[in-house]
Amino acid sequence: MPGTSQGTPCPEQQTSFSPTSDEQIPRQEAEEGTSSLSNFGDIQYSDAVSRAKENIERVEKINEESGQRGRTWSIPVSPQMQSKTPIWSGRAQWQRQVREIINREEGKNLCRNHHTDPERVFAVAVSMASFADLRTGRRVTASREVLAERAGVSLTVLKRARRILAELGLAREMVRGRFLRTLEQWAAEAHHGRKQVKATSVWALVSPKVVVLRSTHDHTAPAPSPARRYTKAAPTAGEPHRSPYPQDASRGPQSVALSFGTCTSVKKYKTTRASARRLDNSHKQPREPRSISLQKAAAGLIAHAPCLDTSEHIGAVCEALRDHCVDPERWSGRDIAAALTEDTRRRGWIWPTRDSLKHPIRYLRWRLAGIDWSLPSPTERAEAAKRLRDAERHAAAVAMVERAEKAASERVRVTAMARIRSLLQDKRSK
Repeated sequence: MPGTSQGTPCPEQQTSFSPTSDEQIPRQEAEEGTSSLSNFGDIQYSDAVSRAKENIERVEKINEESGQRGRTWSIPVSPQMQSKTPIWSGRAQWQRQVREIINREEGKNLCRNHHTDPERVFAVAVSMASFADLRTGRRVTASREVLAERAGVSLTVLKRARRILAELGLAREMVRGRFLRTLEQWAAEAHHGRKQVKATSVWALVSPKVVVLRSTHDHTAPAPSPARRYTKAAPTAGEPHRSPYPQDASRGPQSVALSFGTCTSVKKYKTTRASARRLDNSHKQPREPRSISLQKAAAGLIAHAPCLDTSEHIGAVCEALRDHCVDPERWSGRDIAAALTEDTRRRGWIWPTRDSLKHPIRYLRWRLAGIDWSLPSPTERAEAAKRLRDAERHAAAVAMVERAEKAASERVRVTAMARIRSLLQDKRSK
């Protein structure tokens, strides 16, 4: 039968494999499509290779122009910013300029406004100078943790010290630290071979123009004669004695070493003459003896703030309270601890642990300097509130007694009601 086939359920769907001219056309189209797809893939590959080469060239150009150094990658500084920033006079000269400026009245006032000790500011400046470029004073790219650890201060003190240096014109933040972009991450990986997603701020240490001009003028002054070169000139009458060193006269020459966490040679090895000078204090007036209330306040403060316990004599805490004009007659140890806790909470801080606090007395002095101790203490405020409540209760009791006195008694009320009833009966009878 036509159209049927043995073993095939759909005889009309039989296909023939004989090549014809009609079947060669789709095959050619398929071959052309395959070739076009392969060409499209080659184009994409070549584009990807060209883009990769461009990125590699850009990364190499960034690292070459920025002059990366060290084990981390720093954010490049624009040439315009570089041209506007002067260089320093040298590491030793810059540190001397910092010491001279922060010992002036404006420097002391600025440190006082930022609640920071000038010695700690100088310690931070020395730490930053150790990472700066020796010729220009720029490229200070060390992290805050590294600078704080080397200077022996906390991160908060480090931030304040850098603000002070910037406001005094001794340092300038060239680029603020941030997260790196994709191309910058590639450049960082090409520089040191590791993955880096963040970069620190880039600082430059600057010598103020006024200080540089004055120092240049001093160096151009005529030199003393050889006969008087090593002699000390006596001050004239009416002229105060001026030390040739920029350090503050009220502090000893070894006070800077005390602000560092590590033991330096100046702190560890002290000369015999310096010890003899310290022992010769007979001309100084002796301090007043510590009162019992002051000692009780210091003991109460240590009891309520264990991190301040130095395991030594309590006199150091007493002297800190006395130097900051804390009246022990008004402020007890519990009140002082409560004021410090309130100030800590207001600033968003937390109390340090006893193990993490390296210098408890210095920390106490720093915290005491930021609080106004002339205000009423918590005990005084509580006593004032109690007196106010007692006065209100007394006034309420007096008012109640007066109302009770004005109110009629039971006998008067019964007599008045009887009289009213009799009057009403008389009116009805009429």
